[in-house]
Amino acid sequence: MLSCKADMNAYPDLWEQYRATRSIEVRNKLVAKYEHLVKISAAKIVANYRYFNFLEDIINEGIIALINAVEKYDVNRNVKFETYASIKIRGAMIDYIRKQDCLPRRIKTIAKKINEANIYLCNKLGRMPDDDELSEYLQISKEKFEKLQVETHFLNVLSFEQTLEEQITESDKIKPINHGSIETPEQYIFEKELLETLSKCIDKLNEKEKMVISLYYKEQLKIKEIAEVLDVSDSRVSQIHSSALRKLNLEMKKYMG
Repeated sequence: MLSCKADMNAYPDLWEQYRATRSIEVRNKLVAKYEHLVKISAAKIVANYRYFNFLEDIINEGIIALINAVEKYDVNRNVKFETYASIKIRGAMIDYIRKQDCLPRRIKTIAKKINEANIYLCNKLGRMPDDDELSEYLQISKEKFEKLQVETHFLNVLSFEQTLEEQITESDKIKPINHGSIETPEQYIFEKELLETLSKCIDKLNEKEKMVISLYYKEQLKIKEIAEVLDVSDSRVSQIHSSALRKLNLEMKKYMG
């Protein structure tokens, strides 16, 4: 019988069968059951990123990541498979896009300047700067700054999810080969600290940023769908999301040291 933690997942019989046999046939059945996670992530990425629209390519990367997630997932993890797999899938897709290097240099330069300003003001003020403070430091209008946040939105998505994926990968490295699928105490502590840190970082966001983060990652909504829920424009959601991810990425990197 699966543990209580494993029961958080759908298809407990399949998971029990796969854990007992490690059968490729059963693995493929699990992959088919969760294939929708790949399609959801791929659709969101293509919808939010105008510089990259090779849907088939990133779906292929996502399927490979899903297979890997099924093979490596520990049913005793203190996290649902859907959550674990979604992070791995998005991470693989984003890593693929990053390697294509299809972002315009101008966008990279803008994002770098905003991030440098964010770090400087955060150290100076002892807290996260708001948009007014950032635009003043960059010597541009708030309207111009908001436009730049929209332009750099997907780069902020790339950066944050790459940071998160690096931490998940680091957690996997903690588990020695001879432990098989058993989660070690060190790995459990690492993942618990990671989740607690991420939760604390999210708590520091303003209410609008928390809402957008929740709708985007927890509810798996696209930017356009979030805009409809909040009754604002797509660009406004991109601004809020961009700001939130920039803050989260900085806080997570502090945690990483």
